[in-house]
Amino acid sequence: MMNNKVAEFFENIASLLEAKGDNPFKISAYRRAALNIKNLSEDIEKVGREKRLEDIPGIGKDLAAKIIEIIKTGKLDHYEKLKRQTPSAIIDFMNIPGIGPKTARVLYADLKIKSVEALEKKARQHKISGHPGLKDKTEENIIKGIELIKRHSSRMPLKEALGLAGDVIRRLKKMAKIDRICYAGSLRRMSETVRDIDILVTSDDPKKAVEAFVGLPIVRKVMAQGPTKSSVLVTDGTQVDLRVVEPGSFGAALVYFTGSKAHNVNIRQMAKKKGLKINEYGVFVEKTGKRIAGREEEDIYKTLKLPLIPPELREDRGEVEAALRGALPRLIRLNDIKGDLHVHSNWSDGSNSIEEIALACKKRGYEYVGVSDHSKSLKVAGGLTEKEILKR
Repeated sequence: MMNNKVAEFFENIASLLEAKGDNPFKISAYRRAALNIKNLSEDIEKVGREKRLEDIPGIGKDLAAKIIEIIKTGKLDHYEKLKRQTPSAIIDFMNIPGIGPKTARVLYADLKIKSVEALEKKARQHKISGHPGLKDKTEENIIKGIELIKRHSSRMPLKEALGLAGDVIRRLKKMAKIDRICYAGSLRRMSETVRDIDILVTSDDPKKAVEAFVGLPIVRKVMAQGPTKSSVLVTDGTQVDLRVVEPGSFGAALVYFTGSKAHNVNIRQMAKKKGLKINEYGVFVEKTGKRIAGREEEDIYKTLKLPLIPPELREDRGEVEAALRGALPRLIRLNDIKGDLHVHSNWSDGSNSIEEIALACKKRGYEYVGVSDHSKSLKVAGGLTEKEILKR
């Protein structure tokens, strides 16, 4: 959703301001706005169209204008200016898990560390702990964070990838005549991290669908553009690929572009033994070339006498063999969730009353909900005093 994108801009601005040692109230205002936008129960684009942005707690005229700019362009000039004003090393340090804005500023300004490489070297040499506010644990966190970045270089967390794919899909549906659309690849397998995003569509007007895709406001660079396939880099550097396929091949393309390489090899070998050929266009009889399946995913697996294997399992870790035995595991679904033990109400930094929370949970069929508002130790997030807790 665009809500998460806007919230991310405001959270990043708050971090940059904090790294500069800016006004704490301004920093708090951005963080509060980000939280309220993230917790918003409706699409912020709709709220913007209906000119209700200033009805959101913590959103005034200035922030409302910034939200409109993000929605329209996918960028924010104020954020870009702040980034230019902030030393690149500080931004790099803040991108390391476990390092906050204040620590990043101390590392750069006080310890004169100018790069991630120098930071890692000093952390391993134990030349960071001992400085005011920096302890042995800080060094451990720095080393772990840098190692994590190295392992997942150029990959994005699943949550961010889902948000980006959802945003692209929602925009495409508005801009072009799309019949069917779905993301594929490791994202559809719900991998923890994702390198790039594949989106498949069927459309009566492939050219218009491609033009709408490369013209999205979040597109930074068009890598390739053809009649049915295009690749772009979006604002955060992630590559997104669009493929327009025929309706009769949509299911086959989903199977082909969703499964891991090993999973796809496994089912292709099964097909070969049956005199069949599977590719992104469908299932074909090898001798005649006749296509016998392709429109739906279920049909692809059915030709192999297999039940539909859920996308999340298509990693070639025994799922095909389990399917043959009728022993596929049952995946957890939304209706399996029986409650939520971490909810904030509008007594602290949440957006809804306790009654609204209870009614919403009841509507979902939850058996319980735990309201965990902040205490006074986190005053910036509306933490409650003892008297307020009793009143609540």
